[in-house]
Amino acid sequence: MQNSLNQLICFNFYKGWREITSFYKDVYGNDITPQNVYLLELCDLNNGVTIKQLSEGMGLDSSAVSTLVARMEKKSLIKRVHGVEDRRTVFVQLTNEGDRLKRKINDKANILTEALNSNITAEESKALHSIVTKMKINREPMERLQTREFAG
Repeated sequence: MQNSLNQLICFNFYKGWREITSFYKDVYGNDITPQNVYLLELCDLNNGVTIKQLSEGMGLDSSAVSTLVARMEKKSLIKRVHGVEDRRTVFVQLTNEGDRLKRKINDKANILTEALNSNITAEESKALHSIVTKMKINREPMERLQTREFAG
């Protein structure tokens, strides 16, 4: 069974994600996930970003980003601010605590990057990016098929 699992690309990505999560825990501790880091990186102390912008930047759907924002808001790392011109528009901004954490994370980013990339060549990195891009393209016909199945 183990050999057949290792032949599945999705299983290997799962194993890779677990390794990445372990790297993040080793460098940043248990309270900071890769998703937290990515969201903090997209946010600013003085300028807000919308959920849609965060969603596009992180490659996640809006509901997943909203859930992540809610969790981080409970930790006082970010805050939601209503737009001045249109109160329906909600912006996400770093709090002072979130800004401190972002700077602390950035200080350790080189350690994490070096550890993750130490045995990975530039060609392998490009190949991984290419594979992920192709997987996204391959998923599009499935999404159209599922939409038709649920619509009928």
